[in-house]
Amino acid sequence: MPLIQVDVKMLPMKVHYFLFMGGVAPMTSFLPTIAKQLGYSTVVVGTIFSILPILSLIIKPIIGAIVDQFRVKKLIFLTFILLSGLTAFSLMFVPEIPLNTTVELNCHDATYLNVCLDDDVPLSKCNINRVKENIGGTFGCELKCNSSVHFRKEMCSNWGFKEYCSLSKLPNVNTINYYEPNSSQIVKTKSIKNYYNDDYAYLFVLLDIIHTVDVNNCFYFKIKSAKFYFNESQGVNHTPVCDTSLRSQCKVQCSNEVIMDLITPQKFKGSVLELNQFWIFFLLVSLFWVGQAIIYSLGDSICFDQLGNKPNLYGKQRCWGAIGWGIFSILAGWLLDLFSSSDVYKNYLPIYFLCLLVLLCNFFVASKLKVTETKISTNIFKDLGKLLMEVKVLGFLTWAIVVGICTGMIWQYLFWYIEDVASMNKCNTQHWIKTLQGLISGVQCFGGEVPFFFWSGWIMKRLGHLNCMSLILGVFAFRFFAYSILTNPIWVLVIELTNGITFGLAYAVLMSYASILALPGSESTMIGLVGGVFEGIGVSLGSLIGGCLYDNYGGAQTFRLFAYGSALMCVIHLLCQKILKSNKKLSFSSFVSGSTEYASPNEAIHMLIDN
Repeated sequence: MPLIQVDVKMLPMKVHYFLFMGGVAPMTSFLPTIAKQLGYSTVVVGTIFSILPILSLIIKPIIGAIVDQFRVKKLIFLTFILLSGLTAFSLMFVPEIPLNTTVELNCHDATYLNVCLDDDVPLSKCNINRVKENIGGTFGCELKCNSSVHFRKEMCSNWGFKEYCSLSKLPNVNTINYYEPNSSQIVKTKSIKNYYNDDYAYLFVLLDIIHTVDVNNCFYFKIKSAKFYFNESQGVNHTPVCDTSLRSQCKVQCSNEVIMDLITPQKFKGSVLELNQFWIFFLLVSLFWVGQAIIYSLGDSICFDQLGNKPNLYGKQRCWGAIGWGIFSILAGWLLDLFSSSDVYKNYLPIYFLCLLVLLCNFFVASKLKVTETKISTNIFKDLGKLLMEVKVLGFLTWAIVVGICTGMIWQYLFWYIEDVASMNKCNTQHWIKTLQGLISGVQCFGGEVPFFFWSGWIMKRLGHLNCMSLILGVFAFRFFAYSILTNPIWVLVIELTNGITFGLAYAVLMSYASILALPGSESTMIGLVGGVFEGIGVSLGSLIGGCLYDNYGGAQTFRLFAYGSALMCVIHLLCQKILKSNKKLSFSSFVSGSTEYASPNEAIHMLIDN
């Protein structure tokens, strides 16, 4: 009977974890790939995600101190749940950054559009295969080409555009209608536009997919016919040839998604700091990130308050968050592929609505949570100062940073890397890549986090926190190395089973020990500090370092370097543990005289009570 009462008491907490983590999972998981699709480089994304955890580091202890001092935990908790849902939904209105969709028109005996990729973006097997699948087809493109005396001469004399020559004497044309060849249907209308001037020429061309692949990283598409319109009447098809070699840079918009995927650059080349779109995106992402960070911190604090003297049961509550994360991640990935017509550019609209809906449900559930705010510390920061004087506490925070660095690399760049692997090796996975990414999150949760959260108390009781930390670092090394040798993205589903140790066990170790270390009345502050250090320093550094390495060395080599680094940190941690065991002076004298190991949650809480 007592077990049933405890279970019923913690049921609202379980539902909160399920809905909250299920609500933020789609946005958090796919946010780096959303940024990638918008055109931001790995360096920009790494910089953004290095700043966001720093904001968490600053705000978490402050919010923790406020709720401990003024007893407004529930009010702030509910406020930020609502804020997270609204900011996540608002991201759907962020305008895209301007990407330069420019190709070269090359005219002589025949005319081609040359689509050349950047030198740092080599042609992938997927790009080649997708173009080959379209061989024999035709499609229309609208061109806006740089005009010159040579260009106008060729258009007038050889392309048969006699009207073009006379347009220089005409006033501006207000409305131009574009037509599909051999059809009376208008496909696009641009009104109130200066159609002719000395700088640009506007054309509609019909491309034939006759191409040469991988010549200087370029595709060549032959122009079968071209039309030029100077009024509302339909123009005449012309076969474009030139007496002398002509080259012109043209901005292009084609009806074929495969070609547009090639033409649209993968990242913005200029300074994003000059773009209003970037600042809107950064502001909303920052609000969302800070909001969910505070909810994590306060939610854990509420959970430990309800658990009382049984903090080792935390993992059994937190595992429901992993279940929610897995279910809604799988659902979000499937919805993204279902509502997307392109294999490359995905429609993220479903996850914005999903995130808002689930977090609104979480707001209702959280409003029913019983929040007890007892034991107010008279001097929170003085209590923290005492703890930070302990060598092992500082060591514990240091290793929290190391784990955060490794976690940041996976959080920000695993999905990015999976898309690169799919593009370079297995093109047939691109049309369901989001479903695969959702399944990856599902395996991370159900195959890893859920069992390890559930059994984390049992594991920590037998291994202790130091040995758990060594295990976590060793598994990180294995996980990163497995990523680095990946050729088929489907194998990530197997690798992600290790997430139970590298995140499930790791997070339980960090949060449970933070709760144990905290002096009465400073629980929220201590948990906020440890969480802030993990994200604000660890995840921040991992995002920044990972982004810079990824940009310079590529995904595989970057994960290989992280594997070597994790293995080195594991060895160092084992050596430090051996030194601590042999040096009694470095023990927790304030807790247990002569102790040289991190205790299990049950043992440590009794130490504090006995003291």
